[in-house]
Amino acid sequence: MMQIIDPHLHFFDLSLGQYHWLTQGSGPNWPNLEKIKQNHHYADLANTEFAVQRFVHIEAGFDNTKPSAELEWLANSTPEHVPFKAISYIQIDSEPTIFEQQLTELLSAPNFIGIRDITEGEDHLRLLSDNTKTNLSTLAKHGLIFEAQFELCHLNAVKIVVELAKQYPSFKVVLNHAGFIDNLHDYTIALSLLRDTDSIFIKFSGQEHCADALDSKAKLKLLLNYFGEDRVMFSSNYPVCLMREGYFQVWQGYKQLVSDSLLWHKLSFANAERFYFVNSV
Repeated sequence: MMQIIDPHLHFFDLSLGQYHWLTQGSGPNWPNLEKIKQNHHYADLANTEFAVQRFVHIEAGFDNTKPSAELEWLANSTPEHVPFKAISYIQIDSEPTIFEQQLTELLSAPNFIGIRDITEGEDHLRLLSDNTKTNLSTLAKHGLIFEAQFELCHLNAVKIVVELAKQYPSFKVVLNHAGFIDNLHDYTIALSLLRDTDSIFIKFSGQEHCADALDSKAKLKLLLNYFGEDRVMFSSNYPVCLMREGYFQVWQGYKQLVSDSLLWHKLSFANAERFYFVNSV
């Protein structure tokens, strides 16, 4: 079996966590929602071809009033032999003293290495606030990771992220879901701004979120042209990927995109290992 690191997935236990975004009302307007609105654990990743040797869990709203509860649950529910890291949640434009207080509570939580706060659509404007700039600086000073989740067509948000990355060269930032690149916008300026900032990585994932998705081969070629072979990572977005296809099918599709074995190793293992597991907090 091929050893992989999956740097973007979510596990749920609906009997223990809140997951208000998923369970309140009818939930999000997604296809195959009944497949997603279930318990999901590491054992559900088992397949005949790809062995998930390590993973990075991205916050899933277990309890946003006490984000450390999700990390504690993960530590107790994941097999001991499986190394993993955890990205938690704090509202990125919180008042800085509140942000720092909440961050302090997370620093001792198991496997904690960074923060995600989804800023898609109009929420990208929250990235422009002075609070956000201060809070991102706090993350950088602690050596933590920022998982940026917004559309790269929002150039003002791209510029903020690049500015912070240049101010703090060791600050690790990763763009989730390939910045939602689709066929509807020109991303040349955004990608050019991101090209030379070595601490900014990007995940090839989230095709299921793009209504007019760029062809997978074309998207991978675009990312490699701008970010190079060492800053792109394949990831699944499990179980949200079930909107479109199963876990095995996601990784099988990635394997079919890459014929070079060294490039495959970088995109499916080595880049994620270097970004998340080498000298991590």
